[in-house]
Amino acid sequence: MMLFSGAASAADPFRVLGRTLPSLAAELRPATACDSTAVAGTLTLARAVERALCANPATRSAWLTARLRAAELGQAQSAYLPDISLSGRLARNGDDALADDRSAWQFGLDAQYLLFDFGGRAARSDAAEALLAAARASHDASVRLLYLQTVTAYFNLLTAQGAVTTARETEASALEALKAATARVEVGTAIPLDRLQAKTVHTQRQIERIRAEGEAARLRGELAALMGDVSQTAWTLQDDEAAFSQTLDLGRAVEALIEAARTRRPELRAAEATLAAREAGVRSAESEGKPRLSAFFDARRQDSGTLAATSSSLGVNLTIPLFTGYRSAYQIAAAETQAELAAAERDRVGNQVALEVWRTFYRLRSETEADSRSADLVESAAAAEKLALGRYQAGLGILLDVLSAQANLAQARQGQLQTRLGLRVARAELAQAMGELSWDWMERVQQETVQ
Repeated sequence: MMLFSGAASAADPFRVLGRTLPSLAAELRPATACDSTAVAGTLTLARAVERALCANPATRSAWLTARLRAAELGQAQSAYLPDISLSGRLARNGDDALADDRSAWQFGLDAQYLLFDFGGRAARSDAAEALLAAARASHDASVRLLYLQTVTAYFNLLTAQGAVTTARETEASALEALKAATARVEVGTAIPLDRLQAKTVHTQRQIERIRAEGEAARLRGELAALMGDVSQTAWTLQDDEAAFSQTLDLGRAVEALIEAARTRRPELRAAEATLAAREAGVRSAESEGKPRLSAFFDARRQDSGTLAATSSSLGVNLTIPLFTGYRSAYQIAAAETQAELAAAERDRVGNQVALEVWRTFYRLRSETEADSRSADLVESAAAAEKLALGRYQAGLGILLDVLSAQANLAQARQGQLQTRLGLRVARAELAQAMGELSWDWMERVQQETVQ
């Protein structure tokens, strides 16, 4: 263990690799949550998110990008240390003047150290530092986006499974209408057209149930893919109603939420850091056409068989670029353009953040209002369907009323299901848009209300 620790320390003398987040899933979940075993049995929302953050290639790619930027920062900081090299040469020499061949050897030590370059070395270090900050922020953003995608996929699958249950109930109601129409036709209190209409509607409900089952199977695969393996679907969902059921304060002005989001979103931090890196790149490009002052040391020992000598030198080296074919001018122009592009991208990300907050805020508002009325709609539709079917079975109503009431009930049930789960997705989307999406959303004990 001591040898391993020493090797790791020697591999990272500037301690830059340790500045990346210690896990692929950033700070959103406990460090011990990763589990490589296959997902089976009951799958909760928290387990699905944990699995996605650990196994999805998106988080690994973002984490490795941050590690790459950390290594590049180490390369930039290495410019503050001297370059030292050892060289050696061994040869067998012979010529016509001397009868015997001779062995000749030479070895030397070279050292170079940059003393001054008008800030180019510092600019490259600043750029690498900013790119590391941008990569860390991008990693955080990727993790939170995957978190949101998994939550959305989980709730979409729950909605699809509920739609299958609703479709089966609707199919059963259509079968009851078909049986009632058949019974009345057989006793002569209804015309055969009623039975044909009821059979047609029953067949339509069967098709809707089949399609609902297919949609649920498709969404199951999408959730499995987010968790890293589309072939692992041997699990059943267990809905935790406490997850994303917290009440958000919708009384605040949307403009205030937008301003809060601008200070929290990791995408904006990444864009600001990228701009800082590009501005440092301008300083680096400007230094390329300026003088460089460096110190050097050279020591050599050689022996050619007939002559042995030792030599050494110590001094400074000044390099003044006189003409580079206008390369420096174009490098500066390119660096300035990259900085302007980074500033434009920063502004684009800021506008996108504001738009996401605006959209998700008003979607959550409408979903909240719709949810408060969906239960009443289902209750009234169920009562109307029961009454219409009872009247028809008693020979007092017409089949059209029954079929219409059943269609209204099916629509009301599906709407209630989509609204209730859509409300939770809307909460997740607003939390993501504001940069507040965290593990606490799945732990009601820690967060009852988001202010």
